[in-house]
Amino acid sequence: MQKNRKILAAMGALTLTTAIAPAAHAQAAPPFVAYHDLTSAQQTERFNTLRAQGYRPITVSISTDFSGRIRYAGMWSTSGRAMGGDLPWAMYQDMSADGYQKRFDQLAAQGYQPAAVSATGSGARARFAAIFVKNPGSRFVAKHDISPAQLLQMTGTAREDGLLLASVDVYGTADAPRYVAVWVANPGHVRWLVRTDLTQEDHDFEFKRHVAKGYRPTAIAVSATGHYTTVWRNDKPGAWYSYTGMTAAGYQSRFEELKAKGFYPININAELGRYAAIWTK
Repeated sequence: MQKNRKILAAMGALTLTTAIAPAAHAQAAPPFVAYHDLTSAQQTERFNTLRAQGYRPITVSISTDFSGRIRYAGMWSTSGRAMGGDLPWAMYQDMSADGYQKRFDQLAAQGYQPAAVSATGSGARARFAAIFVKNPGSRFVAKHDISPAQLLQMTGTAREDGLLLASVDVYGTADAPRYVAVWVANPGHVRWLVRTDLTQEDHDFEFKRHVAKGYRPTAIAVSATGHYTTVWRNDKPGAWYSYTGMTAAGYQSRFEELKAKGFYPININAELGRYAAIWTK
């Protein structure tokens, strides 16, 4: 896939992290399983196994490696706490853009909305993976195949309409990036913002600036050029960590380190072997 991509010879290895003191009533992490660098067949096998064991998907990432192969990362839990509740769910993978649209239309008619959507590739070769939850009556807007300018324009409209950006991923090519995004109801009027096309240096600067103002990253998307799109919220989530610029091995190392401290990943995103993730407890 994606033979015409512009690929960076080396991406920034700098990572950032922060932790906010957990609230006194913080709960223990629910049972969870996380994985990365899986093939489509392995993802299907993991789906069947975990669903049979009573787990539910919390986050999913579909990406392309340097050899043009599809790779999956995700986290499953026995609790839907990280998604706001144990709502009925559905998950689909390896969808074309048309396939995603058809699944969306089918499930929306049944009261489902996308909770997490990821995409990779471009044009007819673009592939999607999505988690849907059944939440009839809940307001949301979902779009795919939109430009960076359209994402920002729609973000402004969504904020005025009382929505916030809950899921975002970037796919396409370096010359023509595309976005898939989901905005959901924001009844608590949480302040939020999004920044697009950030280099590692830009992301590090934005990270320090927004954290100092009480914001935290809630979604990070990695592009084919190694740039980041990050969603920030100013709320009170308790303890959290965020790392960017990780290799697969680096992500695994951080995962083991944070798991030992009781943290679990709520957002994982990758492209061309580079990972970004957010943990909470």
